[in-house]
Amino acid sequence: MQEKLNKNLSIVYSTAAMLMITLCVVGVLYAINLFREGRLIGSSASNTISVSGTGKVTAKPDISNITFTVREQAKDNKEGQDKIAKKISIALTDLKKIIDKKDIKTNTYNSYPRYSYPLNAAAKLDGYDVTQNVTVKVRNVDDVAKVLDIISKAGINEVSGPEYSVDNDNKYKDEAREMAIKDAKSKAEKLASQLGVNLVRIVSFSENAGGYVQPMYMMKAEGKVMSDSAVAPQLPVGENEISSNINIIFEIK
Repeated sequence: MQEKLNKNLSIVYSTAAMLMITLCVVGVLYAINLFREGRLIGSSASNTISVSGTGKVTAKPDISNITFTVREQAKDNKEGQDKIAKKISIALTDLKKIIDKKDIKTNTYNSYPRYSYPLNAAAKLDGYDVTQNVTVKVRNVDDVAKVLDIISKAGINEVSGPEYSVDNDNKYKDEAREMAIKDAKSKAEKLASQLGVNLVRIVSFSENAGGYVQPMYMMKAEGKVMSDSAVAPQLPVGENEISSNINIIFEIK
């Protein structure tokens, strides 16, 4: 009886062992297949080539930003604020005739005490320096010269801009990226042919999108304002270049 029981247990153990071996073999074969297909998470390829691609498109700017700063000195803070408010009010009254108020934004407003330091004496408060910095978004680039004229006539003599840009440049970025990918794939195919290998799959992709900054018109006159007879500045809009630079790593075999 004991001998028969031992024999049955031996058969069970042998069957279990064979089943475990079979499952291990199937698991290994499945993993190898997944690795070949590049479907294992975190899998890496040992044989690769790296190529770069560039795509560039041009677009005509359709918006512009103009920034102006009002600076005043006064004996006390209230006087400085009043001087600033007067010039800003004059500018805003006319700006709002051609610019939506949501496109006129104060960036900074500062008021600082100004001291002098007499020899062998305590610091003396001489007054206050007050500044306000405002940005105007011009959605019709044909109005840029008008905006500059309004700012000048308000007695504001520190201006930077216009800085031209494309309001919605996503479609141009997509076009540039598509061109860059085609460029990289073409280079990869040519390189693979020269090396006598085949491209398997993409294992890495990175992009650095950018563009060229437009030069800005600068205007600053110390205590002077453009007269009505002054010649208006020439402000060519030109074009913005939107680019995409990518890098792709391909597995090869």
